Amino acid sequence: MITVSLFGGLGNQMFQYAAAKALADHHGVGLGFDLGGFRAHPDRAFLLSRLCVPESETAQAAALTNSRSYFFRSRRRERVSRLMAYLGLPALRSSSDNYREPHFHFDEAFAGLGSDANLFGYFQSERYFGAIESQLRNYFVPRDPLGAAAQATADSIARSDLPVSLHIRRGDYMQPGTAAVHGLLGEAYYRRGLALLENRLGRAPDLFVFSDDRNAAAQVLKFVPLARLTYVDGDPDKPWEDMTLIARCRHHVIANSSFSWWGAWLNPSSDKIVIAPRAWFTPKGLLTRNTKDLYPSAWMLV
Repeated sequence: MITVSLFGGLGNQMFQYAAAKALADHHGVGLGFDLGGFRAHPDRAFLLSRLCVPESETAQAAALTNSRSYFFRSRRRERVSRLMAYLGLPALRSSSDNYREPHFHFDEAFAGLGSDANLFGYFQSERYFGAIESQLRNYFVPRDPLGAAAQATADSIARSDLPVSLHIRRGDYMQPGTAAVHGLLGEAYYRRGLALLENRLGRAPDLFVFSDDRNAAAQVLKFVPLARLTYVDGDPDKPWEDMTLIARCRHHVIANSSFSWWGAWLNPSSDKIVIAPRAWFTPKGLLTRNTKDLYPSAWMLV
């Protein structure tokens, strides 16, 4: 059986699941979840159960939340490895069954892992799961009907002749440590992105704005006429609803966030236009992260 450590928000969990599911299907074995990461970070919750992910309903999804879980072992190993490198000692030898993602871009060695591997990483590239794309599109839909407010927004999107989602991420990105790595996208990015999109479309679209900070979003988008903007007041406890609404828009201007990455990816349209930020991380963050495999080939970078 393949076991994957799940942690982070909904978008991260979807990347982790998708890569692990592709590997499990490749070997014809089951998939289990290590949920120890949510014990270490109680501000995050296991959210795949809110989507139609089959493993979330089975005993294989039982939480391995004790100290033997691979999440905790991998985190301890990371600390020890940093200490050994600092002391000039050789790196620890890894078990063939335990896999920790070695870098941000796609790892060619991933496909060669065995059928009993424990996985830890972010796996933010569709190259890990392209073989099961159609399955994932069926799995990554809400298990329950949309709430009244989300359904009202879905109806507005359906009535629009040209609905475009626009995501502005703030929230935890405002924390100093996180901001130093991820950075904040400002007015300049959205000006360039919208100009490129409108040039391609030949007209101005209706913009459905998704953000965890409406005031900040309004400040960023002050150059856009109010009549073209619809601010989506999503339920922060139901992020899968906003992701579903993003996917129902025709085109997308995403943030440097796995959340809107998935919202755009889940749009099944073959002619969708996706504008994405070239600077997914800050210059400091890009020193240790190669984002060449992050973006699907058809997406346009600004």
